[in-house]
Amino acid sequence: MRAAQIIEYNKPYQLCEVPVPECGDHDLLVEVFAAGFCHSDVQVLQGQFVADLPMIPSHEPAGRIVKVGSQVQDSWKVGDRVGVLNFKNACRTCVGCLQHLRRHSKTDPRFCQRRQMAGFKHDGAFAQYMLADPETTIPLPDGISFEQGAPLMCAGATAWGALQKLLPDVQPGEAVAVAGIGGVGHLAIQLAKAMGFKTVAIDNRDEGCQLASDLPAHLRPDQVVNSSHADAHKTILDFTAGEGLAGIVVCMDSVEANAWCVQQLGARGVMVPLGLPKEKWRFDSEAMVFNELTIRGSYVSSAEQVKDMLEIVAEKDIRSHLTILDFDQIPDVAEAFADKSRKGRLVIRIGKDNTN
Repeated sequence: MRAAQIIEYNKPYQLCEVPVPECGDHDLLVEVFAAGFCHSDVQVLQGQFVADLPMIPSHEPAGRIVKVGSQVQDSWKVGDRVGVLNFKNACRTCVGCLQHLRRHSKTDPRFCQRRQMAGFKHDGAFAQYMLADPETTIPLPDGISFEQGAPLMCAGATAWGALQKLLPDVQPGEAVAVAGIGGVGHLAIQLAKAMGFKTVAIDNRDEGCQLASDLPAHLRPDQVVNSSHADAHKTILDFTAGEGLAGIVVCMDSVEANAWCVQQLGARGVMVPLGLPKEKWRFDSEAMVFNELTIRGSYVSSAEQVKDMLEIVAEKDIRSHLTILDFDQIPDVAEAFADKSRKGRLVIRIGKDNTN
């Protein structure tokens, strides 16, 4: 099968031919039709997540099941349209698995200490076929294309998980901002709007502000703020009648940007930072203590949460702004991602679905 691999960190992906992975008794074999590329893929390519090379990257796949393992207990069948989350194959015996089992009466591969991470440390989606864990494979509604579905497996799942972390402290009708209107942020704004929040889109780039302004009317933010402008803080205060934001999801790894975002919160506000900077976070201790702020970590949505998200996505017609590349363009995808004028998500069309 065709695939792209990381052969050496900080070098372009190499296109190659590799064997189709063997579908084990507990696996699903998925034919990949679309696979996304995001900031985490850049970090993988730079060696921030150490893996045994060569490795097939990308953790945002969408496609169809072509084989079901003999011991798979779920009702999966050949031909099902699916998206696949990157975390898989929980061991069920480590501290993370047992702790989650005790608290929630079931295991969760997100917190397994021995989990596999497709596209990060194990083979992912830049290939014609990939193996999937039935527990972290998600049915893809017919109204969502493979190209639109792929980014939802990471960008959408990350945005949705962060917004869920605002609850119950922040309620619909309160003011929630999304800072950083890129691939994750422009989905987060639409999802926040669909959840009933008063929404503020924040970016220091004209491209990000324009992307937010160009969203469909029913999903467009109530306020767009360019944080590089001197009156940005005043604009937010005016929008919130002087109270400050009830919540903010920050889709950037800039330490300075996150520190600024904390200052936009009102009393008992909640911030969810999603970036992974090489440096350590630096937050204003006085603002945190005297305003009783909460800074809450968020990894990514669970499989059950992603299913809920997809219902909202289909119902509200939430869409990513896409730049679609062909498989042969994979070696140039990191360069395309770095283009400052790019908007939204990058998706690679891996193959063509001929079943329709």
